[in-house]
Amino acid sequence: MFNLYFRTTALVIAGTLGLVVPDLSALSATTGALRAWNYALQIDQGGAPNRALAQIRGEGGSSLWFSCTKVTGEDEPPQVAVAATVMQKAYLGPSDHRGRSTVLWLDDRPPEVARWVYRDRYGQLRGEDQVMNLVASLATAQTLIVELADFRLEPQSVRFALDPDETHAVAERFSKDCRSIATARD
Repeated sequence: MFNLYFRTTALVIAGTLGLVVPDLSALSATTGALRAWNYALQIDQGGAPNRALAQIRGEGGSSLWFSCTKVTGEDEPPQVAVAATVMQKAYLGPSDHRGRSTVLWLDDRPPEVARWVYRDRYGQLRGEDQVMNLVASLATAQTLIVELADFRLEPQSVRFALDPDETHAVAERFSKDCRSIATARD
């Protein structure tokens, strides 16, 4: 019931935001039905993509989001903002602009440490290169553990179980769509 509610809510939100939820049946043909990932692509009035979102739920009500968004300013050329965001239930508190050290474990690989910016109940990795490297690393992983640090610097671990075939298909789609968004900005 919750899964149906979540997907329906996601589709309603996507429709409200003008997002196009792509037909992933082509991916399903090679990977089986997509069960864990939600994906949406927003297009502008000219038909060019301007936002891609991928989301997977983890343990304890947590979720991992990847976003690639064209950002336009009045006097600046369009840019692309790419982020990975982990949302969870525990209050993390704000970090300064440099962020806090956050540890990631992919399967049994050595841990990786990166600086994530924190707000309320989420931590966010920013920067196109860093995020796209994480997306590429996830493509073959079965498990992702993200250890966020709350305002007292106490660890708050969240775990995501991944189906490598599904994750690989979503990673390829997100990377492709993000490249399209980047080239559409010129």
